[in-house]
Formats: sequence, C-alpha cells, structure tokens
Amino acid sequence: MKNFPRELINGNGVPMTLDPSRLLLAFKSTPDRAVLDPLLAQFDLMLETMIERPVPGEEINNTSTRFWVQARRAITDDQFTKLEATLLPLGLDFLGPVYSLAGERGRRALLSPLPSTVVVRLRQRGEGLADMPAALIAAAADGDPQPQLEEHPEKSRFLNGLRYFTIANAREVNAFMVKRLLESMPLVSDVQFESMPMVKPTCIAPSDSLFAQQWDMVRIEAGGAGTTAWDLSTGASVVVCVLDEGVDLGHPDLQFSGQGINLGSMSGTGAPTGNHGTACAGIVAASFNNGLGVAGVAGSALIQPVAFQNWTDVEVAAGINWATANGAQVISMSFGWNAWSHAIIDPAIAAAHAANVVQCVATHNHNGAITYPATNPLVMAIGASDEIDNRKSPSSPDGEGWGSNFGPAISVVAPGVHIPTTDRRGADGYNTTPGTGGDFMLTFNGTSSATPHVAGQAALIRSFYPTLSNDQVRSLIERTAQKVGTVAYAETAGYPSGSWNQEMGYGRINVLRALDAADVIIRDAPSDNGAEPFTGGNFWDFSDIVVRITDDNVFVPSDPLRSKNVERGQANYIYVRVTNNGPRPARNVNVSTRITPFVGLQFVYPQDWTLTDANHVNPAGIATNFGTVAPGASVIAKFRISAAQVESLYGWVAGHGWHPCLLAQVTADNDYAFTTAVLTGDPISARRNNLAQRNLSVIDVLGSAPVVFPWVVGNRFNFETSMGLTIDRSRLPANMPLLLSIDDDGSEFPLVDFDDVGTPGRDDDGDGMDDDHPRPGHGHGHQHPHPHRPKHDHGHWHQERDDQCDNSLVFLHRTKVKTRLGCCMGVLTIEKGSRFDCPPKRQLGEITVIGGDVVLRGGRRFVEIRNSVVRLQMEKTPGAMFPMSLHTTIPAGLESGEQLMVQLSQQNARGTTAGGAAVIWVVR
Repeated sequence: MKNFPRELINGNGVPMTLDPSRLLLAFKSTPDRAVLDPLLAQFDLMLETMIERPVPGEEINNTSTRFWVQARRAITDDQFTKLEATLLPLGLDFLGPVYSLAGERGRRALLSPLPSTVVVRLRQRGEGLADMPAALIAAAADGDPQPQLEEHPEKSRFLNGLRYFTIANAREVNAFMVKRLLESMPLVSDVQFESMPMVKPTCIAPSDSLFAQQWDMVRIEAGGAGTTAWDLSTGASVVVCVLDEGVDLGHPDLQFSGQGINLGSMSGTGAPTGNHGTACAGIVAASFNNGLGVAGVAGSALIQPVAFQNWTDVEVAAGINWATANGAQVISMSFGWNAWSHAIIDPAIAAAHAANVVQCVATHNHNGAITYPATNPLVMAIGASDEIDNRKSPSSPDGEGWGSNFGPAISVVAPGVHIPTTDRRGADGYNTTPGTGGDFMLTFNGTSSATPHVAGQAALIRSFYPTLSNDQVRSLIERTAQKVGTVAYAETAGYPSGSWNQEMGYGRINVLRALDAADVIIRDAPSDNGAEPFTGGNFWDFSDIVVRITDDNVFVPSDPLRSKNVERGQANYIYVRVTNNGPRPARNVNVSTRITPFVGLQFVYPQDWTLTDANHVNPAGIATNFGTVAPGASVIAKFRISAAQVESLYGWVAGHGWHPCLLAQVTADNDYAFTTAVLTGDPISARRNNLAQRNLSVIDVLGSAPVVFPWVVGNRFNFETSMGLTIDRSRLPANMPLLLSIDDDGSEFPLVDFDDVGTPGRDDDGDGMDDDHPRPGHGHGHQHPHPHRPKHDHGHWHQERDDQCDNSLVFLHRTKVKTRLGCCMGVLTIEKGSRFDCPPKRQLGEITVIGGDVVLRGGRRFVEIRNSVVRLQMEKTPGAMFPMSLHTTIPAGLESGEQLMVQLSQQNARGTTAGGAAVIWVVR
C-alpha cells in the first residue's frame, strides 16, 4: 500500500505486518456521516463497527474524527489515491495504515502507527536545550523530502523528556519517512511512533444478568453487617484519577476534584468520550451515604477525570503525568494493550511512582497472559474474582465466557462480575432507561470493574493513614488479602508480601483488614525493620530476647554480657521485646517462649515453638498478654525460669560450655499477615517476623585453657536426607587451633535422646518438614518412638547404642540370669518372648569438606578448621539429631574482656540457611 512499509518493528521490538485490507480514516473535524457512509460504500469499504464482534465486550476505537474501515480485499495504490482525493473535501487529515502485531490474536492485534506524528528524544548537549526543537525542525526542513514539523508543547510537557511533533504534510511525508530522516541526525537519540489500537483496550466484559445489590462491597468488607471498613474510613480528601474515557461531570452520585482534561487536545475537560470511565468512577467513589444510587469503595474521595481521545500510548503517558502533576494520589487504569511503546509509557509510570502515586492497572479479560502496562513492576496488576471467590474464568458459575488474565505480574484480585455502579446519563450510557433510571447499571464486569475496587481501597488507606508511602499502601493491600479460592498459595521468590499464586496473586482484597492491620514483630537483630524475610545478617545472635539473673528491666540485646547471664540456684528471667510495626493498634497481643536443653542449629515451626516436653521447656509467664500495642510502640514481655528449670537445663550449670536456645512467638488478633502466612520451610524465624530465636552462648574462659563447645545439627521434625554445615572462624586469631568433632556421643546434652528419631506426617510442600502437628509418641522428649520397646521394662532390655551390634536376641523360654546391677548381685528373670534389640544405627553418612581436612583421632572423625570459613555437606538419617562439638585452646596473653567468636550455620538440602548458633568466649 502506498508509502507504508510491509513489515515494521514496533517500539517494544515486536514485528508488525501490514494489513492491506484495512485503514484508519482521520478527519480534522467531525465529518457528516450522511455524506461519508455512501462514499465508503462506493469503495466497498465498511466500518469495523458493522462487522460482527467475535469477542464479548470488544469495542472498536472509533472517535468523533477517526474511523476504522475494512475492505473485502486488499486496497491497491490506485484505490488508496482515489479514496484520499474523494475524502479531502470532507476534511480528511490522513489515511492511516493498519498493522497486525505478532503474538496477539484477533482484532486486538490490530493498530495504526499514526503517520502524522513522531515522538522524539533529543540528545542532551549542554546549553541551549530550549532551542533544540527549533534546530530539529530546521534540520528536518533541509532534508529531502521536507517534512513540516510542529511541536506541541503541552504534550511534550507530559512525556518525560520526549518531544511530540505533528507532520503537517503527512500525506506527502509520513511518519515512517520522517523517522528514517530523524534517526540520521546526531542530535536525535530515539524516534517512536504514536500507536492507536483498533479495539479499545478497556477491560469490560458485558453481562445479561441483573443484580440489585452490591454484593461486591459486602464481600470485600467495605460495607455490610457488623464492623466494616466504612466504619473507619470513606476516603475523605483523597484524589483518585480515573484515567479512562472521561466521566459524566454532572452525575449526581459523583464528586470531582476538578474538571480534568481531554488527552487528545490537552485542553478542555474530562467529559465523557465513552461510557467506560463513568462506570469505573462509580466503583471507586460513588458518593457515600447520600441516599442515592450506589456507594463506591471510597465514597468520600474525589474523582479526577482524565479522558482519552484516541487511546494512544502518547495519551497514556501524558495522562499519567498530567494526573501526577495535578494532585492525584491514586490512578485507576482499567485498560491494557501490548502494542503500546514501553519507551513512551514506562517513564511516566516511573515518575508517578517516584511522586508517591499508587497505580492500579487491569490484567485484562482474555483468560491468558497479563497485558501491558500491568506488567510494569511499579504498578499493581489487578485481576478479577468471581462470585464464589475464584479467579474469574470461562467456567465460573456466572456463565460469562471471559476469563481474568493472570501470570507472574499479578498482585491481587477483586470482584469483577455483576458490579452495580454509576452510568453515563441519558441515551449515551450502557443503561438507556429513560430518566434517572438510566443513571446506574447493575452489571459492570471485567477486570475493568476489579481495578477500581483496588483503587478505592488505596484511597481509603491513604485517607486513614496519610503518612504511608505508595509502596507501603501496596504492601498493606497485598499482605491483608484473603487466601480464597481453590488454588494453592505458596511462598515464591520475588513476592515479599506473603504466599502468592499466579491466578489470584496474594488473594482477594479485604478492605477492612487493610485498614485494621497490625504487624507485631520480634526483631531478629538491631537492624531488623520488620520486612520479611529478614536479610540483615544472622537471625540468632542478637534478636530481641535476653536473659537476666534478676527482674531488673535491663534490655540490651546487642550486648551479650548484659543479655545472656544466668545464675544457678535461683530463678532467672527472660525478656522479649515486641514492636507493632503496623499502622493500626495491635489487639490482644500474646507472647510465648520455649527453652531447649541443647544448642540447636535448626528449629521447625510449630513444634519447637509450641510443644511442652523435656526438650521444650515452658517458662512461667509474668507479663505475656497486652490488650493493645500502639503503632510504632514496643512492650516487654517477661518470663520466669524457676531454679529447678535452670538446674534441669544443664547448659547453664557450671562446667557445661553452652547455653540453651531461646524461642519466642508473638500473635495479635489483627495481625492478619501472620494468620495467613505459610509456616513451613527454612529459615522460619527469619521469614516470619512473629517468630524469633536466640542461639548465643557466652562463656567465660581463661587464657591457655582448653575449651569445648557442643551443639546439635538436624531436627526431629526435618526429614531431609542431607544437610550442610558452615563454620565461620573469621573472628578468631589466625593461629588459634579449632577442631570440629563429628562423632560425639551426646553426653553434653543428657536430656536429648539421640536414638529417638521423628516420624513424618504430611510433607505437602516438599520442604522435608512435617506439615502436621506432632502426634503423641513422636519426638516428645523421652517418649520412645516404639511403644513396644521401652528402655527398661520387666524381662526386656534395650541396650544403649553399640555401633558393632546389628542383631536382635529373642528369648524363647523364661530365663533367669544371675548378674550384678549397681551394688547388688541378684537374679534377673526374663520372660518368654522378650527381645534384646540393637537400636538403628544413627550416624552421619558421607561427608564432603571444603576448606578443611578430616582426621581420625581415637577412632573418631575430626575436621581441622583452618580457613576463615569451612563448609561441610553431609548425608543424614531423616528425623535424626546429631551431636557435634568444637575443640580449641584459648591463646595465652589475651586482654581481660577480649571476646572470641565462632559462628555456626546449618543449610537444608536446597542450600538455604536453616538456622545457626554462635559462641562467644570472654577472656577473664
């Protein structure tokens, strides 16, 4: 076709192919249709609107001056020339080519790179930048052919450094020719087309069913019975831009921040250029409690109407920038199209994000991949849920054939079917009922209706919590979403706001929860700001848990000498600091603790935080429950370790070189993120800010003295078959010897039965951990895993571990054995059928060492730890625990008070650090 390339690459690098049977007719003013339509018929052309719509909700992007037409066969150059000449008397501006974008289907793949405009980025060359457009125009005029370029400053102003030019003589020198000319100029760095879609990129899907009630507002707990979001906020004073087809400025159920703008002329008002925007506006902010029509999510917010004229990428970028410059705090964008240039739109999104604007964008209704700009990570990509809280799909019970798009970019979903809202008044609206009955419609559908729900929710939050940033608003919406539907939510790398699913995102929004959310945390270290997961270093050294010998209210977790001291023969005290990191007062805050009679490198939730048995000691609570904790405030929970408990834990008794591990948990009624969190996997206390552990041993030593530090690897509730171990000795003198003993007998931990191997329940998430709560007889202290094999019973001996014993002995008859037990010689009677069993052999299998050497001493394996960091990879028995220890000699000549530290960490089968412990030797 005349002067139009057959193949093009659009601004995103995607190929486009010319459709020779279609054109975009553009006029300088509205043509007389009574004259235009017969002329088109003469050329065997018909408007695209006259062709049956193959996709529900598909609307051709005609305007008052632009019309899409199709011929029955390819348009020849001769026909093109004759058509152009015939339409010139009607005020023809240009005939635009139509291209099909690769990778898209149907008519949504069709677009016109407008032949009458170019978008140019100029190189920044020192002074005189204001004169550069004039220099560009002059340079272009020297070319052959000579384009007549004119800059439109109002559009350039809102295009993030891009310059917008029209070509007055586009019929002679079109944008494709001008692009080649400009790209050869040194002062030009980039040239883009302005692209107009054939199908409006709005995300509405129509329905024939009628619902008279706003079920959506009840479902998301904005309104309805009981306490709802509207009891807390209705969005007063917040400005929400509805970037769309304009809004009915005289609608009695809508309030506005101003008259808005038309993006075609960059002047005038945001009055309707179509129906879609008025419907979206009503979901955001139809007036609350005014006795009329419907109530929007944020019914006291103000709508900023911004009207597309042609739905081009230039208009999208200009609209975002104009809204940002004119006070919008939230932008609702119920549209999407993959052919728009990212180079034009992305800078506007980035600028709005930098200006603290919350941007909500629809994923679209193709039941496929999410469309642009919802794929930009700085916006919230909003999908639609159906009336039974699943992703809206063609099989949803509403019977509509469309599906909400989904994929990696999705943030949350919101109701998207049968939504009552405002409608453009009169015969132009969706509802053409005469009089005021046509002011509303009851069945607005699609991700177009889901998106303004989230925009309204953002407005409620911004009104209720005006100091929150846009990122914090987004996080609050995502962390409080409900995990509804039949899909499985899971923790996923790159999704920090909780469990996620590619169909539902973080879940269906809950407006009340977002306004009511607290976030009670126990810091994992002084640098912990509450973000999940904690990535600021080790989460076991200096968490907000301390031990004191008296109830003196001293709380300095960063100083081990004031946070890990215990006295034998008396009660001692545990302090846990809890902080409310959320915007709302935390209600019914409850803190609990456990102490383990060993140093463990891995802990598993819920067992290690909730069991009470020989291996999970429960200290008595003194101050453990708080009615409320204000936002940003902290409280100290207190627990008492009785003298008997101190004695029984062994590690704090003189002569034992280790301290028990401390575990703490905090909950609150309105800490919704924790109640919906995935509570399996490693490292649990770093991933969940409601859980914390303190695995730090502080031991007084003398120079030249040999010392031993024992600990335990593995966990009864972890059933992986391999693990890693890392030893960091970088804070020891280089000449200080350090040996790792692999084959300890466990005597340093007398309460731990190392022959007691846990039995797995379910492992639904494949992380090697028991996803069930433990059952009686499975891993409870001295309870043996085999009820028919107690350690000592009448006529039954169970031998202590002997690695050389691999057989069982069965007594076939009643037997008497004369033997000595303790100080007494006597007769042991063994009943018929009694057994003498060797326990299963519990030892580490193949071990690989990086950074050290394995040596044998006295039949036991040791590793010489010479490098700053040494790593081991080990095979292990599932559900087993294994004792190990470090052996060294404190160097002579050290200053009193000098501290020597070793860090230990355990890795799971996937190489993730599951936990760790540290020892500090303090020279006295």
